[in-house]
Amino acid sequence: MVDDGHVEQELPPLDTLAARLEYLFDKIRPTTEELSASDEPGRRYTNKEIADKINRTAAETGVTISAAYIGELRRGVASDPRTSHVRALAFAFGVNSGYFVDDAAARRIQEQITLLSELRRMDVKQVALRQVLADNGLSAGDTQLIEQMVARLRAVAEGASPGSSGAAPDDRS
Repeated sequence: MVDDGHVEQELPPLDTLAARLEYLFDKIRPTTEELSASDEPGRRYTNKEIADKINRTAAETGVTISAAYIGELRRGVASDPRTSHVRALAFAFGVNSGYFVDDAAARRIQEQITLLSELRRMDVKQVALRQVLADNGLSAGDTQLIEQMVARLRAVAEGASPGSSGAAPDDRS
């Protein structure tokens, strides 16, 4: 098998709390509802925005956090946050709190974030095809070959002259 571990090889190691938190800042983006009219879509969260997100729910959760403390966690200056802060950070980014303390959970969430990024970047149908092929035991190389074949077939179909019945160009009646 050529490249079955393709996705895992591309994932950066998440061996510290700072690395895990920085990964979330790097990959998770504010929703359109969280952006103001002057904000650029796709930009990263700021420490203050995550702190504000956590602090808005302080009445229900009892948890508050400062942007400065989030910055210290990201840099590794602070590395032993309270459990309530870990839960609040996880909630703010929309991940399970196990992400910060469990290597297997971190890897799963990292793979899910990678898949979501692919879904946004590519045609969802192509990602679904990839998943079906992987679920059926095809290697990454075989999957890529099939994707190329599908892309070529699409190009041929789109190249058919307008008004044709959709038959291949060599089909003559």
